[in-house]
Amino acid sequence: MNTVKYTFASLILLLSFQLIAQTEGAVADMKFVLKQLDDNTTWGVYVVPGSSIQPSKRSNTGTGQVTIVAPVGFVYAGLENYGGTWIENARVDGPMESPESAYISFGFVTDEPRIKYQSGKETLLFTLIPEDTNIEISLFNNEDDPFATPNTYGSNPGNDLGVIDFDSDGAVIAYAYGGKMEMNANSSSKPIFVNQKAISNGNETTEFKAVFASEKVATPSN
Repeated sequence: MNTVKYTFASLILLLSFQLIAQTEGAVADMKFVLKQLDDNTTWGVYVVPGSSIQPSKRSNTGTGQVTIVAPVGFVYAGLENYGGTWIENARVDGPMESPESAYISFGFVTDEPRIKYQSGKETLLFTLIPEDTNIEISLFNNEDDPFATPNTYGSNPGNDLGVIDFDSDGAVIAYAYGGKMEMNANSSSKPIFVNQKAISNGNETTEFKAVFASEKVATPSN
């Protein structure tokens, strides 16, 4: 009976996340960053809360999607989750709107490992390793990508994130995706965060990891 109650409560909470995150009052200042790590092989997707957001430790993520644009035939391996659980849930290769592009979407499943937000700081969500280490990939642009909805496939590519938080008075605050951040060449290596469990193919590793990446000056883009 307790299991049934817990499952029901979890479903209600998730529905609340979805409803709140879709309201017009959500602060749309959660940025995504896609960049190559210092090993020059692995690519990571990060989330960066903008300066208008001051997340508390009570924040919870309810929905999300990340769409990567790559050349047709793009192959990757080693998908590992560090912030939330993400899985590939859609892919379109060479659509009429952009015949040379592949659109790979990763959907948010659950907030485990818990995504820890800090204003202006990068938090790693997941990593992947392209088969061709010299290939260039990018984040989908929600505003002007030629394959943006509506499209000939009837698919729904794009980036999205829905988070709820609670202020000191217990009032609910909603945060939403607000665009991607373009990186320039100025970088310095430092830990993004430590002691985050990695999950690969649904199996949690037993070790805790310190994840390193290049901290780069960023400018916002849609």
